[in-house]
Amino acid sequence: MKYLPMLCKKGDLSLLNDRGYIFEPKLDGTRCIAEVDNDVNLFNRRGRNIRRRYPEICEELKKYKGFIFDGEIICYNRRGVPDFYLLQKREHVDSDFLIKLRTKMFPATYVIFDVLEVKGKSLLDAPLEERKDVLMKNIQRTKHVEPIFFTGNGSKLWEEITRRNMEGIIAKRRGSKYYPGERREEWLKIKNLKNLDAIVVGYTQEKREISSLGVALIDGSSLVYIGKVGTGFDREVMEKLLKTFKVVEKAPVCNPEKAPDNMIWVKPEIVVEIEYMEVTKDRELRAPSFRRIRTDKPLKECTLDQFA
Repeated sequence: MKYLPMLCKKGDLSLLNDRGYIFEPKLDGTRCIAEVDNDVNLFNRRGRNIRRRYPEICEELKKYKGFIFDGEIICYNRRGVPDFYLLQKREHVDSDFLIKLRTKMFPATYVIFDVLEVKGKSLLDAPLEERKDVLMKNIQRTKHVEPIFFTGNGSKLWEEITRRNMEGIIAKRRGSKYYPGERREEWLKIKNLKNLDAIVVGYTQEKREISSLGVALIDGSSLVYIGKVGTGFDREVMEKLLKTFKVVEKAPVCNPEKAPDNMIWVKPEIVVEIEYMEVTKDRELRAPSFRRIRTDKPLKECTLDQFA
């Protein structure tokens, strides 16, 4: 893998009318650097070559010998929207039989949003607009490979993103370079998120005093575990929570099997506000992030109908 993918920081809706940026959809898939030479190699963010899983993409990329692309592997659903759950059926599959079967059942698409190199010439220092020009002049839309849509009208794109309930938008600064492996303010993600208030029922300690918070909602007379939240809280919040937690032996939820084995259960007394992208079919949060402790919110209002 020659280049690590450039990463983005968090932005907000105030950027949508900023003419200093171009905007493109934030796709819900697997980030992928594609290196096309005598062979086609597809590297995920961890640097693992996942080419075996996506033969249909490799076949259509063969004609771009000498190119290195940055993009996202996705699976479209019937509404033409990237669907992470369909893509999961293609991930972590090693059996040749299953790969062949699922390629037909759940075809994938490589959406290219940047060109890093052309026939040995690096484009890392080229301005964003130049790299986009190279992309649009060279990449033809085919069944499993396509260039990403982008626009200068962030507000209009945001309307479409929210209408389709997609993941969000990436704002990219005009004139910016490509910085492999760096998280930069030249690229900013604006997520289409929802909010809810949940009850803290436990925590884990993999890497720090609180690595994640286990949260639950009330369903009738029961507490239902809905997932863990591992981002958004700082040391000050951690210290406050640890002073407040009262550890209990028995899980306070009706479905403790959904939680990780290392969950430290606590008495359900604290309400927190959480941002999340969507709710899975198993009634768990996808991409949750802590926002704040809600001392003003009674436990009884943290009900499962917030998912509605």
